[in-house]
Amino acid sequence: MSDQMSKNFTDGTKPELSVIVPIFNERENVVDTLSRILAVPINLEILAVDDASEDGTWEILQEFAAKEPRLRLFRHPYNMGNGASVKTGMRNAKADILQIIDADGQHPPEDIPKFFEKSKTYDLVVGQRTEGTDATAFRNFGNWVFNTFSSYVAGCRIPDLTCGMRALKREIALEFIDLFPNGFSLPATSTLSVIKAGYAIDWVPIQGARRKGRSKIRPISDGSKFLLIIVRIAVFFKPLRVFLPISLTALVLGAIDFILGLWTEGRLHIRPFAGLMFQSFLLIFLMGLISEQIANIRFSGRR
Repeated sequence: MSDQMSKNFTDGTKPELSVIVPIFNERENVVDTLSRILAVPINLEILAVDDASEDGTWEILQEFAAKEPRLRLFRHPYNMGNGASVKTGMRNAKADILQIIDADGQHPPEDIPKFFEKSKTYDLVVGQRTEGTDATAFRNFGNWVFNTFSSYVAGCRIPDLTCGMRALKREIALEFIDLFPNGFSLPATSTLSVIKAGYAIDWVPIQGARRKGRSKIRPISDGSKFLLIIVRIAVFFKPLRVFLPISLTALVLGAIDFILGLWTEGRLHIRPFAGLMFQSFLLIFLMGLISEQIANIRFSGRR
């Protein structure tokens, strides 16, 4: 991949904020988004990561970067995914605080100062899209499902799991970067990772806008991946949140079958299905306990 920067900051100082903008086929939106970011009154750099766009976006970025010293360009040799673009920005950022924002115009760059200020106190700051946000009913329902499920997994309320506009400390981003997926589920993974690791998190209300052009998120396939990512992170950080409900379900099914057998046959014995469920309960519960201990050992040496 390439890194193009026309010149360094004029005073040679380190930027206070590195703004990471993952980009794929956004020729209609990218110039407006970058211009609005550059207007933010913070000493910042922009890392625009083009994920092998095919609609002329890269050429537009090169022309724009020739006039703006604070814009650094990166380009993937082939389409690697939204998350991969964000990770490229994380690895190459210069500031201690990272701001992630989409290039499609849905996130308001004017709110970046709110994220920046909160980042001085919190380790992760996530955008919380308000009720007036311009989104489809299907997407709103999907977000509700993700937020509800992830709140259970994390053991705390998560008002917006999938919002891509967020700010976090670079050292924390690099700590978890190997866990972050290359696709659209990076926001969900980063949120649950930070919460489960015991870092401080807060939300900033934002007013999202409807994007120009066609969305690249596929609701069915990407939605199922989001749910799998939540389960995977839950197993990684808090395994009993997954194993315990499953084991208890097996126990209840076994108990129901045992009682039905006692009621219908009038004798005390364990039928095959009940026996299978009782064994499944014990095995799954023990697997959860062992996984929980492994998770605790994994983080016993954390700073």
